[in-house]
Formats: sequence, structure tokens, C-alpha cells
Amino acid sequence: MKIPFWKSVIFRIVAFSILLIFPLFLLSEEASVENSWIQEGNILLESKQFEEALLLANSILGSDPSNSKAEFILTQAWIGIGKEEKKNGNFKKAKEYLEKAYSKWPLNESIRKELAELENNPHHYNKLPVQYRVNSIAQSLSNKNTEDLISSVNLLRIEIEKLKMELETERMERENRNRFNWTYLLLSIQIAVLFVIFTKIRKV
Repeated sequence: MKIPFWKSVIFRIVAFSILLIFPLFLLSEEASVENSWIQEGNILLESKQFEEALLLANSILGSDPSNSKAEFILTQAWIGIGKEEKKNGNFKKAKEYLEKAYSKWPLNESIRKELAELENNPHHYNKLPVQYRVNSIAQSLSNKNTEDLISSVNLLRIEIEKLKMELETERMERENRNRFNWTYLLLSIQIAVLFVIFTKIRKV
């Protein structure tokens, strides 16, 4: 049985309309899922539910180890847990979490100050082994001779940190631009194909 010409035209139009819209739907759904867990992570951090934020970030990194937004939430959770442990007097645990965060953000002055306060805390100091305390004294004496150098380095660190944040922002913007460029390219190809089909239909 021969299909009427107008039904064939409608079928082709519907088929290519679906092909045209489907990529946009996928991109929209992917962005929606990502925005959902990022929003959830921010809420957990703001409400000081750092353990839950830690679990969320680790679950994302388990499937996408290079996800910079999940790493950001993870580092913020480490900082939050470290500060909470410090308030509770668990200086060893506090130091462990803050050192993890510092390994991710070595130029972050806030984390460095928290670690310095832990080192200078008398309660923390008294719990340290004698040999470690001797080494700490020797290190503090050495630090006094390099205070001016440290001040200069700190200023440089601040500038580098600002530059790092600007580069990270630029990278994210570039990724978004590339995503939209691919979308526009795909749409252009589909529109071109649809145009060719309409041209052939007119010639029939």
C-alpha cells in the first residue's frame, strides 16, 4: 500500500524536528542534574552538615574524578570538619582535615592561618612528643630570621591565588562556550539537512 505524499512529508518533518530538539533536551537534562547536586552541596555546607557534603562530593568524584565543582565542595567540607574538630578540642583530627584542604588549596591564607593556630595552640603543643616539641622550637627560631621573606611570599601568594581563581573562572566560561558552540553546530547541521529535504520535496 502506497503511503500518501503529504503523510510522508509530515513524517519526515516530525522525525527531523525530534532530531533537532533531542540534543537540546539532553544538554538541558545534564545541566539540571549537575545544578541539582551542586545546589544540594551548597545547602549542606551552609547548614554546616559537612559530613553529608563530604559524602556527596565523594559520590560525584567516584564517577567523575576530575569534576572541579565536586572537588571544591569536598575541600570546603574538609575545612568545615577541621574547624568543628578544632572547636571540640580534637586538634589532631582538625589538623588532618585542614592539611587535606591545604594540599588542595596551598595558596589559601585562611587555611594556613588555621594550621598555624593549631601549631601554636598550647593544648595541642602539650600533647606532642618531646622530640617534636624540640623540633618545633628550632623551627620557630629559624622562622624569626625569615619573617620579612615570609611577608613578601605571602603577598605573592595572594596575587597568585587571585590569578588562579581568575584562570579557573575563565576555564569554566570557556567550557560553557565550547558546549554551546557544539550545540549550535549540531543545530546548524540538522537545519541544513532539513532544508535539503524540503528542497527535494519541492522538486518531487
